[in-house]
Amino acid sequence: MGKWLEKKSNWLKNDADNIKRQPEDDSTGGEAYGVTFIPLRCPRCQSKKVRCYAHRLPARYHYCRKCGYRFKSIEKDYEE
Repeated sequence: MGKWLEKKSNWLKNDADNIKRQPEDDSTGGEAYGVTFIPLRCPRCQSKKVRCYAHRLPARYHYCRKCGYRFKSIEKDYEE
């Protein structure tokens, strides 16, 4: 069996002095970088209870936890 670890303060070393910040002049213009998230729905029952079980980019394979239907989605590259 394992043993309990003692609680130590700042064990993640994430105090304000140690946080690495992105430079303001990076390619994103200083804004936080992210991607658009579009929640998936099952094509059969329209449920949001969808899980990805495999991916071979650009395709991802999903199944619905409500009705069991399996389907795939394709990742699309676009420019704004």
